[in-house]
Amino acid sequence: MCGILGSIGLNISQQILELLHHRGPDGQGVEQINVGNQPVWLAHTRLSILDLSPAGKQPMQSRDGRWRVTFNGEIYNHLGLRKSLDIPFRGHSDTETLVELIAANGIDKTLPRLNGMFAFAALDTLEGELYLVRDPFGIKPLYYAQRGQSFAFSSEVRVLKMLGLGDGVDHQSLQLFMTLRYSPAPRTLWRGIKRVAPGHLLCVDVANGSHEISRYIEPVTHHFSGSMDDAVDRYRQEIQAAIHRQLLSDVPVGILLSGGIDSALVAAMAREAGRDLPCFCVGFGKGYPECEIEDAAETARVLRLPFSAVEVTPKQLLEVLPAIVRAVEEPLGTTSIMPMWYLVQKARENVTVVLTGQGTDEPWGGYRRYQVEMVRRLMPWNGLWKAAQAVAGFLGTLPDFLERGLRTLPVADMAARSVEACALFSSAERAMLLGDSSDGGAAERMRYWLDWMDSADCAPAEKMMRMDARMNLADDLLLYGDKISMAVSLEARVPMLDIELVRFVESLPLQYRVALRKTKIVHKKMVEAYLPSSIVHRKKKGFGVPFGSWSRGPWKAFIQETLLDHSAPHWDALNRSGVETIWNQHLKGKSDRSRQLFSLLMLALWWRQQ
Repeated sequence: MCGILGSIGLNISQQILELLHHRGPDGQGVEQINVGNQPVWLAHTRLSILDLSPAGKQPMQSRDGRWRVTFNGEIYNHLGLRKSLDIPFRGHSDTETLVELIAANGIDKTLPRLNGMFAFAALDTLEGELYLVRDPFGIKPLYYAQRGQSFAFSSEVRVLKMLGLGDGVDHQSLQLFMTLRYSPAPRTLWRGIKRVAPGHLLCVDVANGSHEISRYIEPVTHHFSGSMDDAVDRYRQEIQAAIHRQLLSDVPVGILLSGGIDSALVAAMAREAGRDLPCFCVGFGKGYPECEIEDAAETARVLRLPFSAVEVTPKQLLEVLPAIVRAVEEPLGTTSIMPMWYLVQKARENVTVVLTGQGTDEPWGGYRRYQVEMVRRLMPWNGLWKAAQAVAGFLGTLPDFLERGLRTLPVADMAARSVEACALFSSAERAMLLGDSSDGGAAERMRYWLDWMDSADCAPAEKMMRMDARMNLADDLLLYGDKISMAVSLEARVPMLDIELVRFVESLPLQYRVALRKTKIVHKKMVEAYLPSSIVHRKKKGFGVPFGSWSRGPWKAFIQETLLDHSAPHWDALNRSGVETIWNQHLKGKSDRSRQLFSLLMLALWWRQQ
């Protein structure tokens, strides 16, 4: 796990390289390569995980001298891929495997063979082309920007800003953020700065800076035809192989253990593979129902694994919130960002790599909106749903998830319905807050991924699951997971998103994964072989944070001062009366606007730092 950066026509100084020191404290390298009359810089900061020797140093050149690579991430199947290359290797890093594969086969034939999490740049000095690549689920972020013929890329935005790229706030992306609580690739909130989308390849012509974007991933179209018991057996084999691949490391490995079954399964299967990994958890203390420490400790006891936890207070989290915003770089409306900050620091005291349970809910159907979509398919009566919506409006305030669910049911268009299913603010609220009710292009981006699935025979709920795995998972949950963990030089792996594993899961019939009032069906059946039923069927807490009660209590003054400060820069785009309306709705307690307020708070803090 590392930091990568580079440019065409813009000098990469030592000062700029230092901006990514936290991503790679074990070493750094920068190289200038003249391609034609254009200078190209490739740079790297190294967190040594595989091959701690100088043979793993980057940027790395292929043996034939044609290709140079700067690479961030892990290729879990790289040792197997080496067998196709009849050459002597200098070391055992996955970067060397990658650069030699590209040299032997070209980039287009190499990408479909990679199983891992990665973002990398590959420079073809012969053809004068620079390639930027992001892994199929976007576990590793990669940003880029252009000014005239000059071009730059980086693992983090701060490098591009230091290079003078990015010109203020992109107001269409702000509409997008206020719709989805994040900005899906390729958009970011900075005008002129973009993010490579998951499973995409950007090719830049070094001579003139022109570039083309293409998608190198294909949807799963084959269908598993075995029984549910067959699926459970096959799933066990697939996840065993995934865990085995992702245990590969030359440095200590641990587990981020929550009270749920996903991280518990990772821990159990690592133990089955002969690795008793230390487990780490974070919580708020016994007075909070959201606290997962006791549940996680019970799981660790059952598995006989070492366990440590850190307990944090509302005051501690409030104090570090500006630092969290700086580390994540983009405003994200997910409250679990806060405890994650302390969790990774606790883990880093003992290990350099952690396995997590992230990435299970999307392919396995763990969210309520997938069940709402199934209800709609069973009862596609738009008139009924419009009437239900009207009755609900007459009766008064509903829980946020239920209100969104009712809004989706009468909507015929799949992309527009998917927007409503996860909308942060309704169109009326966006008009109140921004003076514009548009979704900022959210439906258009969802339609892009829906079109990608045209060749696959998917039910609407499954389409939504696949879309979520390439949008909000990539550019919200995984994005903050990367930024928070790398802020303390910790590599976080997500074995549930192993490429081969997800291909199998997405081949399963929908009824093997989700049904009315049931989620993660085969997943849970398999977990029962490893954990007692009391843990498998324990009520899910979902890494929750008691933001609702804190915002009416110990955080109230801070939130009010931050959001309603008359001199705050966010009033350049937001309507004060709209923000006051959302805040007062929450304070009166008639509706829980925690999701919306936390997003506004993160946006306001982010804007202060621009």
